[in-house]
Order: sequence, then C-alpha cells, then structure tokens
Amino acid sequence: MKIGILGSSGFIGKNASEFLKKDKNFKVFNFSSYKKYKKSWQKKILKEIRTIKPDLILNCSASQLLTENKTSIKNLLDSNLYSSILFLHEAVKNRNFKGYVSFGSKFEFDTNLNYKPLNFYASIKHANDYFLKYFSEKYNISTVSLKLFDTYGRNDKRKKILNLLLNSYKKNKTLAITAGNQYLDFVHVSEISFLIKKICIDIKKNKLKGFNMYTVSSEKPIKLKSFVNNLKSILNKDLSIKFGGKKYRSNEPMIPIKKYKNYPGWKTKKDLMKEIKSIFDGLND
Repeated sequence: MKIGILGSSGFIGKNASEFLKKDKNFKVFNFSSYKKYKKSWQKKILKEIRTIKPDLILNCSASQLLTENKTSIKNLLDSNLYSSILFLHEAVKNRNFKGYVSFGSKFEFDTNLNYKPLNFYASIKHANDYFLKYFSEKYNISTVSLKLFDTYGRNDKRKKILNLLLNSYKKNKTLAITAGNQYLDFVHVSEISFLIKKICIDIKKNKLKGFNMYTVSSEKPIKLKSFVNNLKSILNKDLSIKFGGKKYRSNEPMIPIKKYKNYPGWKTKKDLMKEIKSIFDGLND
C-alpha cells in the first residue's frame, strides 16, 4: 500500500512516517514541505500525487494561528481547508485511491461532542469534515477525521504546555500559567502512530467505509494544576510555577469532554507520569 504523507516534518507526521516505514506492507512517501517551497508548494504536491499515485493520503499538515486578522484567516483557510480539498480532488482521479486520513481538534466540540468551536481554527477543521464526507460518498472512498487532544512525546518543538514546563525546568525560570483548573487529556505520539497504522490496515482491507470521525483521547482527563503538582512530585523538585499569573482564554473549555468516540480496538496504554518523567530526565542525557 502506497501512503503519501502531508506534513511529514511536523511532530505527528514525522513520527507517523518513521513508524509506518518499519512495516514492509507500506511504501511511504513524504510529500514536499511547505516551509521549503511555500508559494509553489501546492503545485509541487499536486505533481507528486499524479506521479506517486498513492493509495492513501495521511494529512498531518496544519497551520494554527491564534490571531484572526485578514492575513491569518487567509493562511488558515489555505493551509487547513483549500489545500486539503485540492489534494483530495487530485488523488481521487486515481481509480485505486482508497482513503484519506486527516486530523481535527478537541476544540471543535463541547463536553458532549456537540459542535461548538473554540476558535476560527477549530471551525475550519470542522468544515473540512463536510468535504471529507462529500468525497467519500461521491468517489466511494474511506475518509477519517481524527480529533486530537493533548499530544506529547520526545523532540516536540511545539509551544505546548509541556514544552513551557520543560523550558522552565531547564532554565530554572518562573512560569506564569492560569489558575490551572482546565483539563488536559494527554496521548503519547507513539500511540497515535499505532492508531494511524491500524486505520491504514483497515482501509486497505476495506473494513472502513464512508466518512468516519473518531476522538483520540486517553479518556483520563487531568486538571492542569494536578498535573503540575504530580510533576513536582515525580521530579522531586519544586518547579517555579506561578498559578494565576495568566488569564484564561475568553472561551477556555473548563470541563473535560464526557463523551468519547475512540477508534474500535484502540486505547492508550502508556503511563502518563512515567513517560513525562522520562522526557524530563532526557534533558540531562
């Protein structure tokens, strides 16, 4: 099975690419990076899709901008919606094309998995699902939208809470955060790679039909404040954290999602604090 990966230089895409390449049943192709080609990126990818003729596309690319001005809105639409439609429209010209897997966010929903986007990015991600549904029905392919929660792992360069804590720990600097009453739902990147592989196999075996949406949750949400206190305990160090030093976002979701729709047969097995300690210990390697 030929798998083409968009966003293979990012955290999720890189880990998925490396994991899938270990399986001889998959031929993995990393599509060109936006950072390298920028203005000619879409044309470059379209040419690669026509040449490679992948059986499945894994779209791990995303642009997440917190500001909502004219430029950022255009970039968000272009990278998260338009390019996805463009590449999928090209891929289905290949009669052997079987499926498309992309990623969304927990911030698309309220606690009961009802649609209630937190921001513009979440709205675009949700809009993408409607196009996946359209393509799956018109061209008889399998499409999957995976809603990510709080992903983590080694060598993650994203400006997530874990990296902020790592930086504070490493430089012994005070980190100002919220009061810490919001919930996090951590899933290790290796478990996401395993899930992706499982879905690819099921698409190959025609076990998945039409459009499918699944959450990627540990189903064990933890308050940020509790997580930080647990971290202090396992590190045996009093981290310099200023709770309440930062305001919550205007529409910060304070209650964890109560309904989950994880992929059948998949669940997280990693011990969260053991994995986190390993990442912090790795700073001293």
